Amino acid sequence: MRLFLLIICCVFSTSAFSKGLKLVPIATDLPASWSITLLDDEQLLLTHRQGGLGLVKGESIKFIEFQPQDLFAQGQGGLLDIALHPEYISNGWLYLSYAAGTLEDNYLKIVRFKLQNLQSDSPSVTSVEQIFRVAQSKDTPVHFSGRMAFDQQGYLLITTGDGFDYREQAQITSSHLGKILRMSDTGKAVPDNPFYSQADAPESFVFSKGHRNSQGLIVLPEGTIIAHEHGPAGGDEMNIIKSGVNYGWPVVTNGMDYIGATISPFKDYPGMQLPALDWTPSIAPSSMIFYQGNKFPALQDHYLVTGLKFMRLYVINKNFEPDATLFAETQTRLRDIAASKKGDIYILGDGEPATLYKVMEK
Repeated sequence: MRLFLLIICCVFSTSAFSKGLKLVPIATDLPASWSITLLDDEQLLLTHRQGGLGLVKGESIKFIEFQPQDLFAQGQGGLLDIALHPEYISNGWLYLSYAAGTLEDNYLKIVRFKLQNLQSDSPSVTSVEQIFRVAQSKDTPVHFSGRMAFDQQGYLLITTGDGFDYREQAQITSSHLGKILRMSDTGKAVPDNPFYSQADAPESFVFSKGHRNSQGLIVLPEGTIIAHEHGPAGGDEMNIIKSGVNYGWPVVTNGMDYIGATISPFKDYPGMQLPALDWTPSIAPSSMIFYQGNKFPALQDHYLVTGLKFMRLYVINKNFEPDATLFAETQTRLRDIAASKKGDIYILGDGEPATLYKVMEK
């Protein structure tokens, strides 16, 4: 696969994309939050990192108590992503990833739950079930990843971080760190996973390996899986994810250590897949959608990637070429993005307080 290297200082023509678009705050003074999930075209669900969910409908914001007893909300931890079961409308299941444990012993965990009384003043969480936890514990409060998506077969995909100080684990098949995992909706390893050996073996859950800290994960309508991940200082990546493929980290990277040291001398290596797109310098990609709505025709059939470092939205075409950057004037770290079936686009601004924005015409 060809590698497209993006240098941030390059200037792209953004006029066709940015003309007449702006970010309008629709919910402000929010707790530090991580993800947006659309329950339907009118209701949004936010995860608050320190615990709790925010239910947004129009100008109404309701707080839903959800404080797992083992929640670890230090560093990059806390409540993370929410994904809807493919049959959510009929069965009501939602899936939550979060950091669990303590500073000395923490890990990524997945539970599923249901919501009740959504139309009342006191919506609540019910039927909480643990379905999975990463097998390896760590003592670093960073690189949890935790982005989730369901594939076309109805199996749950989960990104897991390398734990920062444990980056070599990304190359060890029997470790869950630095991987994309695949499991049933009840947390069982899928027998056709590429490294399946027996039901409870750690490697049986592994779908792909060699990842650093993936916070973007989507499944396209035809089934293609796309992910992006944070590199170190340079080497952020966007990848087409395939079963059993090794994406290289930390053996192959265009990034350097944060202190300027070389992580690896290799820019490519036999048996390891180069990215479809490399961002050097890093943009700190934090989430992604593939936009197919009619509301903003110029954005149709583009990947929309939120960035933390340079505080803007990156518009990437189907050939993994950057077409534009948007909303730099907002000067807000952009944490997550979601689009409704009607084509409305919502973006979560990072920080505390956090802000929920809606993309609007000027």
